[in-house]
Amino acid sequence: MPEPDAPVATDRGGAAGASAARPAALDGPTAPEGLTATDLHKAFGDHAVLRGVDLTVPDGAFAAVLGASGSGKTTLLRILAGFERPDRGVVAVGGVILDDDHHHLRAERRRIGYVPQEGSLFPHLTVAGNVGFGLRAREGREEEIAELLERVGLSGLGHRYPHQLSGGQQQRVALARALAVRPRIVLLDEPFASLDAGLRATVRADVRAAVQRSGATAVLVTHDQDEALSIADLVAVIRDGVVAQVASPRDLYGSPADPDLAGFVGEANLIEGISYGSTAETPLGWLELRDGHRPARQQVTVLVRPEQLRVTPSEGGGPGVAARVVETGFHGHDSLVRLVTEGAAASPMVARVVGGMRLAPGATVTIRVAGPVHCWLRPPVGDAGPEVPAAEPEGGRG
Repeated sequence: MPEPDAPVATDRGGAAGASAARPAALDGPTAPEGLTATDLHKAFGDHAVLRGVDLTVPDGAFAAVLGASGSGKTTLLRILAGFERPDRGVVAVGGVILDDDHHHLRAERRRIGYVPQEGSLFPHLTVAGNVGFGLRAREGREEEIAELLERVGLSGLGHRYPHQLSGGQQQRVALARALAVRPRIVLLDEPFASLDAGLRATVRADVRAAVQRSGATAVLVTHDQDEALSIADLVAVIRDGVVAQVASPRDLYGSPADPDLAGFVGEANLIEGISYGSTAETPLGWLELRDGHRPARQQVTVLVRPEQLRVTPSEGGGPGVAARVVETGFHGHDSLVRLVTEGAAASPMVARVVGGMRLAPGATVTIRVAGPVHCWLRPPVGDAGPEVPAAEPEGGRG
């Protein structure tokens, strides 16, 4: 007989067997420590939702799965939790298989904490009762609940009922309940979506801190780019049922895999250019390339983020390209300014301006790019390459 807390695997028919008392560990590099999903497929009827998802989250990391509605991110989370079975693929934690073609470990045996979008607290139970719902009746249980409530910032509120709490407090209770089983993995299904904007950032920070103190690995599903970039150590963008890119927030924002991803994770100005090693010639001038050398005389698409555009009034002089203000959106801490230039881009460019500069529609300004830029090679058009320029400004190609 397995120990009471030992995981029990079942075959696809749900029957437990002696040979499947514990799923076999994958060998070698295919099952590293941490959470791994390999070639996951899932369809509902004729609709394929996951088309071969690969994801590795190291032990102790806080990862975000970012995707638009219908991209498959929630289905992925439910498969990791054990609520859904993949049609094909492998899920493993610490090298131990939870799901593959032969095994399916039931959700309640995985020691994975799950925080749903709305908290889903029991309305007839107190906060302490909700947190302790999955804990066995044993000596020290009350102290354990009190410690969990302190960890999520709810000390002294164990006697209250869910309807007596704010939305942010309810989400903290749901997190404490998920942490009560001492999980190795915590899954969070858009838990901040229903919170007010002013409360969201505070609750996000508190949840991340509580998860980190527990030592668990976390996976957050979200459609909010700012949320993913601000809270996660690692961001996986899921698109059309596959993971399009996995990177740190800084690398994802600065060096996205393709132009579509660039626009998905933030405002993106895309302009055409020609690479010359470590620089590119563009309508905005000679720009330093972020990712090293590119083949000489190769057509590229260049990414310029709004905060890289420096805007100065035309009468101020200085180097740059002339532009005209189309509109300005004031956001308190900064303004987003839409501009048009001659030849720089087919659509208006966006600049982020910090401070009290007031730019009325129709105003003429000068713009220049600060810092290195990311680019992607474009398929060549025709056989003839572009002419090499006669000269470039000082500080150009390196």
